[in-house]
Amino acid sequence: MTANLRALQNASFTTTKVVPPESHSLTKKSRRIGVYSVMLFTDALAVFIGFLISNLLLLDQPFASPGLKLGILSIPIFLAIALNNKAYGRRALYRSARATVRSITSLFATLALILFVLFGLSILKQHHPSFVAFGFLISSALIAGGRYACHMFAKRMLGENPVSELVIVDNVPHGPIADQAVVYANEIGLRPDVSDPAMLDRLGNLFRSIDRVIVACPSERHLDWTLVLRSTGVTGEVHRHYRSAPVARSSETQMHASRVKPLTRTQLWLKRAMDLILVSLAILFLAPLMILTAIAIKIESPGPVLFKQKRLGHGNRLFHIYKFRSMRDDLCDFNGDRSTDRDDDRITRVGRFIRATSIDELPQLFNVFAGTMSLVGPRPHALGSKADSKLFWEIDRNYWLRHATVPGLTGLAQVRGFRGATMTKADLENRLASDLEYIQRWSIGFDLLILARTFGVIIHRNGF
Repeated sequence: MTANLRALQNASFTTTKVVPPESHSLTKKSRRIGVYSVMLFTDALAVFIGFLISNLLLLDQPFASPGLKLGILSIPIFLAIALNNKAYGRRALYRSARATVRSITSLFATLALILFVLFGLSILKQHHPSFVAFGFLISSALIAGGRYACHMFAKRMLGENPVSELVIVDNVPHGPIADQAVVYANEIGLRPDVSDPAMLDRLGNLFRSIDRVIVACPSERHLDWTLVLRSTGVTGEVHRHYRSAPVARSSETQMHASRVKPLTRTQLWLKRAMDLILVSLAILFLAPLMILTAIAIKIESPGPVLFKQKRLGHGNRLFHIYKFRSMRDDLCDFNGDRSTDRDDDRITRVGRFIRATSIDELPQLFNVFAGTMSLVGPRPHALGSKADSKLFWEIDRNYWLRHATVPGLTGLAQVRGFRGATMTKADLENRLASDLEYIQRWSIGFDLLILARTFGVIIHRNGF
């Protein structure tokens, strides 16, 4: 096993590609995101034009101040409420009537909120309600028309099925398969081996642009395939055989390896937006400290300033994690086979200081900026990490479920004090329980709370 992990560390990244049975160059997921963007733009444009027409009807001047200001103010509030009201999503692509009602309801809530704020601040003028009423009626009509156009556009771009589906046939009989990408596992050497990180990386890359995976396999491999799908964070089903079925299936038909629910695509987008804002500020603020640290490392010992190591991240996909080098270059453990101890002779003097103060982790801000990590999430472990002389996933197979979300610079386990070397089985179990709890409880507020609590554990007794 150790030899396999070392070979994986030295190997180059590979991506398994599946060519779906469609002629478009972009994946269906990419085209669907494009349709969502068009829907957002047309809704925002409908609100803005609605208030310009309101100006024209009431003042004969489309760009007069009252309607123009109200229109500009309404757009960001409306989009935020509409997103929260689920006015955009897969169902909105084909159930245009329901999505239109949700958009119009969101617009009504937006304008009611604006009037309430204007009244509360004692700046509500006599003409404001008239502009709001006319703006609401005209914008609602434009939203309805725009949604119908988007509905037709979605049909043209995505066909009858807006979801990108993949069928994996793993050595079982199957019925006819139409309009779906199909992979025959035996032919390309795919298997649900949760003891092989290289295979998990291969499957993770296979599912990268897929929304839904349907696996047909023998009964003895059901649990393994279920665990693979759940740890990758992809919606999936596992069956004893495959038959053509409707696009939409109830959640009751899906097999789950655990009750941990991965983050939805919308939640991941919100998390990514927060990361980009905060990490950009953090890099600017911490740049002088990182430059000084790099100089100190270079002066004390020969070798590169940064330590680079392959780890499994979101969707079980391999990525390079970066740290400031804290050990002698000739003794660096690129596989993570040996846990660092308190009196580790491999650590330099500068390295001991930056590890104790968590400064060695700062280059991971660039991992966050690149999207391979998040500010908050389960910490990515070295592939050779062990507890009680066993690899982490040998202790608990649910270890892989941590990868259903993006790995983090800090996490719930870290703020609870579960950091440093994992010497015993209990060390891993405590971390894993916290990581799975984090995925289950995720919210923007929870991330911000963990970030705030992180400042209290930057210097920790286990930081060595």
